[in-house]
Amino acid sequence: MARIARHSVEQVVAAADMVEVVGQYTELRKSGANYTGRCPFHEERTPSFSVNPVEKLYYCFGCGAGGDLIGFVMAKEDLDFPAAVEHLAEKYGVQLEYEEG
Repeated sequence: MARIARHSVEQVVAAADMVEVVGQYTELRKSGANYTGRCPFHEERTPSFSVNPVEKLYYCFGCGAGGDLIGFVMAKEDLDFPAAVEHLAEKYGVQLEYEEG
């Protein structure tokens, strides 16, 4: 069965805008080098969710949810890894290459 080539995954991550992706689920505000907002994984009144746009990582200090860009899409869209990569590739216009193995 063919799988997405590693360099294609890296191209998708490089092309994607973490703040734009997360911003579809919660309002984010710039806070220093990062962005903060209410966690899209649990109900909360005060922002405890942080997004690092350079490293493309997120973390919630309230519920402990955290991970990378692809993991975020997997969790919010209920997708497996290949489907999340394909979702982002389509959104950001990245042509995926597949390899056998």
